[in-house]
Amino acid sequence: MKQYILWFGRAVLLSLCAAVSVFLILSSYEITTMTSLPLVHSIDPVSLDAIAQSYDFEAAQAAVTTQLGSYGKPSTIKLPGRSSRLPIVAPIYGGGEWLARTNTFHMLITSPPRSSNIGVLLLYCRSSFRTIDASNMPETGNNIFIDTDTQWRYVYRVTSAKSLPISTQYVASDSGTRGQLLILCGDEVAGANRIIEATLLSVQGIE
Repeated sequence: MKQYILWFGRAVLLSLCAAVSVFLILSSYEITTMTSLPLVHSIDPVSLDAIAQSYDFEAAQAAVTTQLGSYGKPSTIKLPGRSSRLPIVAPIYGGGEWLARTNTFHMLITSPPRSSNIGVLLLYCRSSFRTIDASNMPETGNNIFIDTDTQWRYVYRVTSAKSLPISTQYVASDSGTRGQLLILCGDEVAGANRIIEATLLSVQGIE
């Protein structure tokens, strides 16, 4: 009986190790090929259809390297009420879908620089407790901090925070003069988009 228990324990342990190895291989495959696979979820689709009528996404993707302004490329974001910063990376487009990594914000730039600042910065993500979901939505008047790779910090003030059905079309406010931030976090399970708008307050040097 004891030998049988030991054999069974080893079999379970080997099966768990094999499952973890397979998951890591599939996760690496997702990231390397920019392909979303069932049950892996290292990369998942995020629908930007709700704002597609307002922006040229192909141009916005190209602008990530050409329309940064004078203060560098956004690298991290700090959301209200959270001490940790999350990475901002390039957008991922594959198989006709916009894709997002876990706990990561992906950047598109939808207008030329304004007064040397990024014009309109669009960040998309997967809704979660680490990013933005129904329980941790920023409030109007909160600040959002975005640091760049050249030691500058964009400070934005939240002007709107909404949860809307994924099918609802959304047009962001934009005066056309000041820098703007638009965040869309897609929640496929809830069938909702968490949409945050913010206006640029200042650009600060990071000491």
